[in-house]
Amino acid sequence: MQWHGLKLPVIFMTFVLGLALVFAGQWAYKEYSYQQPLSKVLAENELVEDFTIKEGTSKSLVKVELSKDTSNLMVAYQEINQLINEVMGQKHYQIKFMSKSDNALNQAFYESHHIIYQAQVMGNYPEAAQKVEEAARKQGAEGKVFVDENNIYIQFSKTDGHYLYQIIPRQDHGKTVTTQGGGQIAERN
Repeated sequence: MQWHGLKLPVIFMTFVLGLALVFAGQWAYKEYSYQQPLSKVLAENELVEDFTIKEGTSKSLVKVELSKDTSNLMVAYQEINQLINEVMGQKHYQIKFMSKSDNALNQAFYESHHIIYQAQVMGNYPEAAQKVEEAARKQGAEGKVFVDENNIYIQFSKTDGHYLYQIIPRQDHGKTVTTQGGGQIAERN
């Protein structure tokens, strides 16, 4: 079949092959520029028990299950965030730490979440830490609060192996922050 002297099957096949080449190139770029290096870095880290990487339209989601002996959620987040940022560069991503919670830990978080969000606005972190510890004790668990310039880290754990991790971004209205990847790069002068 011809159209104005051009063979339509040849044009169609060329178009399909070109399209396949573009998609193969995109897959190879993602796979070899950050998927494999990121998988290697996370697999070699002793804090990481398991992980998954899901590609989104605007950013990647990195789900991480921490090892059971993680004692400081903030240090673990900072270390893993730095490793991911080194691999991902300017590519936007989100880190989500997986929890193995139960009803008691969920209740402890529920009982303390109001003061945590109040601390997010007012900065009364010692009071929030005390409330988290009390709520955890009532449920037979241990509760910890860590705070850095970017986040509030809530860590509940029980001796039976259940744990709950919550990372809540701080709202510091006196700062101008620009986000790169998963971390913040510009602070108030």
